Amino acid sequence: MKSEREIFIISEVHPQHSGSLCNLQAMILQSKLGGAHCVKVQLYNPIKLQGNNDRLYSQISFNELESIKAYCDKIEIDLFASVFDEERFEWCEELNFKYHKVAKRVNNNNLIEKMVKTEKPCFLSNDDFSWSKYKNVKYFYCIAEYPTPLENITMPQKFCASRTEKYQGISDHSFGTAACLCAMSRGAAYIEKHFTLSKGMQRNLEKGHLGSMNLQDLQQIKQFSLDVKHII
Repeated sequence: MKSEREIFIISEVHPQHSGSLCNLQAMILQSKLGGAHCVKVQLYNPIKLQGNNDRLYSQISFNELESIKAYCDKIEIDLFASVFDEERFEWCEELNFKYHKVAKRVNNNNLIEKMVKTEKPCFLSNDDFSWSKYKNVKYFYCIAEYPTPLENITMPQKFCASRTEKYQGISDHSFGTAACLCAMSRGAAYIEKHFTLSKGMQRNLEKGHLGSMNLQDLQQIKQFSLDVKHII
C-alpha cells in the first residue's frame, strides 16, 4: 500500500489587501474556496520595522485582528500570523492561534523562544537552525525577494518531514507555481505563498503581487498536492 502525506497549504494575504479589510475578507474566502488549509497575516509596527510611515496602511490593530479571526472562524479556516514583536505575539496567544510564524528577517531570539515554547507548530523562514532541536519547529526554504525570478532559486534536492533534513517546506515568492510544484515533487510537506485578488493590483510599495498566487494558481497547487501525495 502506498503511503500518503498531507501537504499543508498556507495562503499569505498580507499586505496584498492594501489596507482594505473588505479585500482581506475576499482574499480569505477565495483562499478557503481554493483549498488552503489556513491564511496568514503579518503583525508589525510599520514605523519601527521600516523606519518611516510609508506602510501605515498595512498595520493591523488588535481589534482588527480579532475581527479577522472571527471571520475566519465563521467560514472555518484557520488564521495565524508572522509576528515581528512580543506585544503582537501576545495578541496571537490571546486569540488562541494554532500556529506561529517567524519571518526571514526576524532574529529576535527572545520572541522566537516564546513562540517555540508554546509547543504549537512554529514555522521558521530564517536560517538559524539552532531551533531544530524542538519537535514543533518546521523550517521553510525562503528567498526574500519580491518577486523572485525562478533562476534565482536554488531548490533543495529533498524536503523531508523528519528531523534529519533542514527544510520541511517552502515560503515562495516567485513568479507562477513552478517553484511550489517542484518543492512538492521533492517532498515538501508545507507550501506557503502570498495570495492576491489580481496580479495587476500593483501599489508603489507592494512588489509582491506578481509573485503571488491567484485563485486559479491556488487551485492548481491544491490539485497537484492531492495528486503527488500518492506517489512514493
